Amino acid sequence: MKKILKLSVYLLMIVALCLAGATSSGALALGSDPGFFSPHGVWSILPPLIAIILAFLTKNVVVSLLIGVFSASYIIALGSTGPFAAIPQSFDIATRHMRDAVADPWNAGVLLQCGAIGGLVGLITASGGVNAVAKALARYARGPASSQIVTWFLGFFVFFDDYANVQVRGPIMRSLTDASGVSREKFSYILDSTAAPIAGIALISTWIGTEVSYISAGLTDAGLSQDISAYSLFVESIPLRFYNLLTLAFVLITAITLREYGAMRKAEALARGGTLREMDSRLIRVEEAAAVAVEGSDVADATKNESDASLWKTSMYAIVPLAALILAAFVFFYFSGKAKILAGEDAALIERVQTFSFDSIRACFGSADASIAIFQAAVFGGIVAFILCVATGRLTAGEAVRNWLNGMKSLVFTFVILILAWSLCSCIGKNELGAAKFLATSLSDSTPQFLLPTMIFVLAAVVSFATGTSYGTMAIITPLAIPFANEIAPGDHSYLVASTAAVLTGAIFGDHCSPISDTTILSATSARCGLLEHVSTQLGYALPVAFVAIVCGFIPVGLGVSWTVALPVALIVVAAIIGIFGRKVKSEPRDS
Repeated sequence: MKKILKLSVYLLMIVALCLAGATSSGALALGSDPGFFSPHGVWSILPPLIAIILAFLTKNVVVSLLIGVFSASYIIALGSTGPFAAIPQSFDIATRHMRDAVADPWNAGVLLQCGAIGGLVGLITASGGVNAVAKALARYARGPASSQIVTWFLGFFVFFDDYANVQVRGPIMRSLTDASGVSREKFSYILDSTAAPIAGIALISTWIGTEVSYISAGLTDAGLSQDISAYSLFVESIPLRFYNLLTLAFVLITAITLREYGAMRKAEALARGGTLREMDSRLIRVEEAAAVAVEGSDVADATKNESDASLWKTSMYAIVPLAALILAAFVFFYFSGKAKILAGEDAALIERVQTFSFDSIRACFGSADASIAIFQAAVFGGIVAFILCVATGRLTAGEAVRNWLNGMKSLVFTFVILILAWSLCSCIGKNELGAAKFLATSLSDSTPQFLLPTMIFVLAAVVSFATGTSYGTMAIITPLAIPFANEIAPGDHSYLVASTAAVLTGAIFGDHCSPISDTTILSATSARCGLLEHVSTQLGYALPVAFVAIVCGFIPVGLGVSWTVALPVALIVVAAIIGIFGRKVKSEPRDS
């Protein structure tokens, strides 16, 4: 049955691409506007659909993304040539997009920061520091509940960036959650759900500058830039980011109660019995997982025979470099943003950063180049770890370099998926197929006033899921949503705040669930969880939370209900869903 289903999908994909070629070439031959059936119309959403459906059917993410990239390139080529001539041209377009994805300054910075953090993790793992921290934390996280709560809590410490958040917590907490009987699926869900949802509402983060700039563009288009501050609108929208807040609550409640349902409960039941699912979807025992996680390290079991009294001393080999990374990130964010502001022409902004204050810090963080700042911080942390290990004799210089490279090499699979995901996003982006614009235009028809915040939330969710980018979704929809909300309800400030919040949180929800999102990919690989296993189990939790955000949040707010009433009710409903549908996962004997 599975083979028939896969074959049907392949045939439908071929038929769809041929139909795209026929309609495209026919429209071009007639010299008319091809409209809805143009390659830049309905066909623009075909490539991501192909990639997502094939990924779930074949369980092969790399091949599915590659097919998605080439199908997008083929549709692009149809805009200038016939169906058969487009085949060789699509190969050229696809490879150029892959090259450009790596050459893009932001993407290159992300790859470099991932590699640098991977090298740092490889080094501190070999030193025994990661194992020592896990053993030390085990005193406070003795079971599945406490280990999940600790992981959730640590998410608020690395609040300033979602990438750094998952990459720092993943290696530190993975061995602890493995040993505590927490599944890799649940661990990756916790990482993902306490990364972007936290960074997106933090008053100081790498997100705030982007979000405020899009809000500012929307206020300008609505003619409200002189009356309303973009930053104040951002702050006012935080209590109405229902998906962000409800997701954080959902994770904490499931961790405390140990109640799960659906596919996540099956994964948790396996983990309680000592069986985990690795990145390649095979089942392994906890003991084997520990060996795989430190494979290639020279001194990975350095803490095996150490006494409890020396654990904290050994843990310094991890704590000091990671603390250096986090502190250096703050410094590099500040000076990177300040340099950019001083090089600009905004006199008011330049005046704000002349003195060191919370306001200037916020402005600098908002303007900083996050990808290069985190890369610099990761390199600095790696240097600290190298000096610490070599100076104390924990590792030789050769061992330190070798383990740093091993840590970096362990992320090759992540690099490949990220590059292909970026290439696909580039092919369907505004300069090529324009999938986001097509979706925004198609889904933004006239709607009742009280449903507008809900419609904006759904629109942002669909666009970000299909394109895999929350930033891109915000850039497209925020400047449209704010003027539209002001036009429907002029002078209603609370309605404007609700519509703004709907864009920002809807974009995070769609990005949160999308298998082609870079944050989703990093969360899965940091937890050593299969990407498809992470997405499929996470969807079972993210969708109900989004439904509650709509029914108990945006619809009541659209009807004039205050968020001080809507948010508590939504929290109660979320807790009720877990209580009604969730069942407590009992620990099973490890030899079962």
